Amino acid sequence: MRRRSGRRPARLDPPADGATGFHCSVCGGWHRELPQAFHIAGPDAWSRKLWRVKGCELSSDMCVIRDEEFFVRGLVRVPVAGLDEPFQWGLWVSVARDDLVQMAEAWETPGRESMPAAQGQLANNLPVFDEPTLGLHVLVHTQPVGERPHIELVEDGHPLTAEQRNGTSHEAFVARVARLLHAS
Repeated sequence: MRRRSGRRPARLDPPADGATGFHCSVCGGWHRELPQAFHIAGPDAWSRKLWRVKGCELSSDMCVIRDEEFFVRGLVRVPVAGLDEPFQWGLWVSVARDDLVQMAEAWETPGRESMPAAQGQLANNLPVFDEPTLGLHVLVHTQPVGERPHIELVEDGHPLTAEQRNGTSHEAFVARVARLLHAS
């Protein structure tokens, strides 16, 4: 649909069948579903050209770049007012080589959740935050077999840290999701 000068796009109404969703503050339309998670496929340092480079590997859970940079994928959970389950950011964390080796060796081992937390830094920038998330200091807590690691933000002063610790309002969450859905 073409937008005419001086006119706002039509605001679509929710479907009559009572389906859940939200009015988008970015496009003005109705989105049928409110996403409960957003996962990034790899650390920001990863690129397609690395597939053919020796010492580079990307799986759904771990990443190595040139045998020099080491990453694990985990979840930042953010409680949202009015929702039963927290929103989950599936993000990557840069960790020390020894920590990644230890996690890999225990990946299918029951009781792995008793491992000490690994220190790391977020390896993704989320453009829906005004302040960069890339490089935020975190702790990576290994979870029971079959569950992704829990990422605990430890750097004070960032909105993502505050949201993880204190939760966020439903209204603020919907606004962030709207920005996320339309990020280029």
